[in-house]
Amino acid sequence: MLGSGTTLNDRYVLADRVGGGGMGEVWRAADTVLGRTVAVKVMMPALAENPAFARRFQNEARAMATLRHPGVVDVYDYGTCEVAGRRVSFLVMEFVEGESLDRILRARALSAAETMRLVAEVADALAAAHEQGIVHRDVKPANLMVRPDGRVALTDFGIAHSVSAGQLTATGAMLCSAGYCAPELATASEVTPAVDVYALGVVAYECLTGRLPYEGDTPVQIIYKHLHAPVPALPPEVPAGPRQVVQRALAKAPDMRWPSAAELAAAARRALAEPGSRPSSRRRRGLLSALASVAAAVTVTVAVAGSVWTRQESAADPGTVLPAPATHARTTSAAEPPAPRRRSAPPAKTTTVPRPSGTRASVTPTVSPTAATPTASPTTTAPTATPTTRDPEPTAEPTTPGPQEPTPEPTQTREPGDIQCVRSPCP
Repeated sequence: MLGSGTTLNDRYVLADRVGGGGMGEVWRAADTVLGRTVAVKVMMPALAENPAFARRFQNEARAMATLRHPGVVDVYDYGTCEVAGRRVSFLVMEFVEGESLDRILRARALSAAETMRLVAEVADALAAAHEQGIVHRDVKPANLMVRPDGRVALTDFGIAHSVSAGQLTATGAMLCSAGYCAPELATASEVTPAVDVYALGVVAYECLTGRLPYEGDTPVQIIYKHLHAPVPALPPEVPAGPRQVVQRALAKAPDMRWPSAAELAAAARRALAEPGSRPSSRRRRGLLSALASVAAAVTVTVAVAGSVWTRQESAADPGTVLPAPATHARTTSAAEPPAPRRRSAPPAKTTTVPRPSGTRASVTPTVSPTAATPTASPTTTAPTATPTTRDPEPTAEPTTPGPQEPTPEPTQTREPGDIQCVRSPCP
């Protein structure tokens, strides 16, 4: 029906076919009014003749015309016309010099760095469209044009989303390319930006390996694998960063993928900067937090154990001075039990005052201001004699209270640390 030289709306003259797919064909054409080269996307006649599709396609074309982004091909015009008795709908877009990504992949696979750079640029373009409510729904290498300077431009933006009312066309073709179709598109789920994230993950996998993750003899087999088969492992030479970016983008459940195209772009740039490190995640943060807690607990345990060990070492060291049980240099009876230990006052001279007969004697210490040191010999530790005669001024309290006269006790000077007994039993 269409061929070189076909004119659409008396303005766009088709020159040569540059691409095509299940949705239609792309032609390089000449704009006879503005005198420039454009790309014309001609939709399949079966879709163009559907009134509901034509209306939605027109609405999406208008939305695309308002979208301005370096990674999105500009849309110039939309129109319908009759060619050979059939209605044709078409979009007029910027003609991108360069070649499509699928042609590049036929020759070679891309490196991890090249792949992450491409993913970041395409994800930026998708994020700009998602902000305006437009889902591409047909992200694949054939719709990615690589400019001569290496920048990537996304074409056919919004066309697949325009026909989201049904899953099959009148001719039985899938509205998405089977090799890049998100699992939810085959289960009548609501179309969300997550389908573009998944498709871009498939593109990244193909860039790294040179093949699609799921292949089959028919589109149904391929779609079934998207739904149920695990993602094949990437080659071992792919660094951890790019590997994690692709694996998460290919999650079966939409809520397990990158939350948005913008976050996918950021993750790809992190993997490009540090390909050997994995992007941060809650699990990794939780593991680091747990390790920090364990390290803190070990530190506290070692500190406590060290403190206990030091005290035991001090107790076992004979050179360490430890408090010893109180001993008394002066005793009034060999059978007296030791007195409770009390903090002693500085050494001082003491004298006793006799009490009247029949009452308990009390001792009132008289501290001499000038008595800084004991006056007696330090070796004097016990009475040298037991008094046998009554002294008018006894110097000690009798050991047993009673009516009899107090028994005098020799006056002596106590050594530092001695405690004078004032009440029976005495030490």
